Amino acid sequence: MDAAYRGAKWKRRIMDLCFVFGLFVVIIAGFFQGLTSFGFALIAMPALSRIIPIQETVPIVVILSLFTNFIIIKDCYKYINIKKIWLLIIASFIAAPFGTYSLIYINGNYLKFFTGILIIIVAIILLSGKKFVIKNEKIAYLPVGMLSGFLNGSISMSGPPVALFLSNQGANKNEFRANITFYAIFLNVFTIITYFYNGLITRNVIVNTSWFTISMIIGVIIGIKTIHKLDDKLFKKIALILIIISGIVTMATSIMKITN
Repeated sequence: MDAAYRGAKWKRRIMDLCFVFGLFVVIIAGFFQGLTSFGFALIAMPALSRIIPIQETVPIVVILSLFTNFIIIKDCYKYINIKKIWLLIIASFIAAPFGTYSLIYINGNYLKFFTGILIIIVAIILLSGKKFVIKNEKIAYLPVGMLSGFLNGSISMSGPPVALFLSNQGANKNEFRANITFYAIFLNVFTIITYFYNGLITRNVIVNTSWFTISMIIGVIIGIKTIHKLDDKLFKKIALILIIISGIVTMATSIMKITN
């Protein structure tokens, strides 16, 4: 009886520690999302999937990402360029199903590996101060949106292509944050609808999401307050470094799965 009680007690303590760890992770992820307007999933997904089943972690992270974007857009909505961003949204929605369909013929881990390499190379080039000359910026949103949508449908990695494009075009921090956040809101809503349709929004997902919401809000608010103290140059460096990290993480996880 005592052994069973002690076992249950230790199990409860481990669960409490995991929960505290999850709260801390969400605060950090929320901070970087509030700071750069992307990166929440990059930080939260690998950590939360260690303590929560992956089938629940994915929708939790997407729902929390949507909440972060609603908070961020209130801070920068007046900088949204609807005339340009609508092309990005439409193109991504068109390409997303093709990304999902491609997994029938392409190993997702290999796609992640080569995408990680490409992202790292482009981000390093931009970090060095060089730019890719794009004459018609408005039309360029179409291929960028197609690539982002394709990657979202195949490997759930829609943010980096858009972030790299906006950085290349010299968008200041407010324009960067407003446009990538506005775009992400549509993508999050679309994704959550598909999760509902496929029965992935379960009671556990809703309960865990509600537990993490407060810590997410704290992190995002701190990130938003911090971004107002950064100039455009420093903001761009932080964003590109975060993109490079996302590329490295993507490559590392794909290599581990390929070799196993």
